[in-house]
Amino acid sequence: MTESADQVEIELARDADAAEISELSRRYIEYGLRQAYTPQRIRELIRHRSKNVVVARAARRLVGFGIMSYGENSANLDLLAVRKACRGRGVGGKIVAWLGKVATTAGIALLFVQVREQNDIAIRFYQRLGFNRVERIAGYYQGREPAVILCRNLRSLLAAAPSPPAAPVPRPLPDSEKPR
Repeated sequence: MTESADQVEIELARDADAAEISELSRRYIEYGLRQAYTPQRIRELIRHRSKNVVVARAARRLVGFGIMSYGENSANLDLLAVRKACRGRGVGGKIVAWLGKVATTAGIALLFVQVREQNDIAIRFYQRLGFNRVERIAGYYQGREPAVILCRNLRSLLAAAPSPPAAPVPRPLPDSEKPR
């Protein structure tokens, strides 16, 4: 694939995407672990009220996906994967930005993500997006592998957003213009 992120569209996943999302999860996220994100589970997540499952498409081909859970004050990026041939072109960043915009619109302040401690490439990717390491949890992945927890403060995104134009301030009429 030679498409850039500009040529990729992000949209909500459909039930028909579940098998392909599940396969990408197995191949790029859950490798070496018991697969938790089966097609059936992905379909359930697509319908879940407090989650968004999105896909990235280039020329109608699914090239990546993201799953986000939303809480009262924080959101969690549950899964993110981009096909190897499409990495390094801004697709993952575009998925995170789309999901992050939903979170900021909902007034959510913090966005968390968990990454295998050994996955230096993913950790650096999230750090480039403004995430900071906050914790390490031993045995996080099925009791076998540690995770690094990263967090991004979304308030900075809200503060950086342009303010709406100010409404004109009414000024009092001079006495000569007041109705009599």
